[in-house]
Amino acid sequence: MDQRSGSPPADRVRILIADDDRLFAEMLRVAISKHDECEVVGIAGNGNAAYELGRTLKPNVVVMDANMPGLDGFEATRLIRELPSPPTVVFISGSEAKHADDRALNAGASAYFKKTDDLAALMDFVGAWADVQAHLT
Repeated sequence: MDQRSGSPPADRVRILIADDDRLFAEMLRVAISKHDECEVVGIAGNGNAAYELGRTLKPNVVVMDANMPGLDGFEATRLIRELPSPPTVVFISGSEAKHADDRALNAGASAYFKKTDDLAALMDFVGAWADVQAHLT
């Protein structure tokens, strides 16, 4: 239900989670699914799967981990951003590596969050993204 109008949202934000930590990915899926305007359409356990699911499921937003087997999150983001009508990529990382945020943004990510950040910050970004998209259509 749309909390503003009391009716179901016309278009839900379709989210793909890409993270090799299955427990974290499932917890994130459950947390995101509690938001009526969001729908988790898939979970990828590595960068190659993130690219393939991004191509086939056509999510609006990809929540991308940096360090995954196969393609890392940076390279998977570059490939996903080259797709026709590419999704927005939001990086979420447990890495404390210097300049990881710069690398993510240079790869084409729109935002960078640490796994230690409050989930509300990520959901605020997704909500703001959805509001902007609604005004563009």
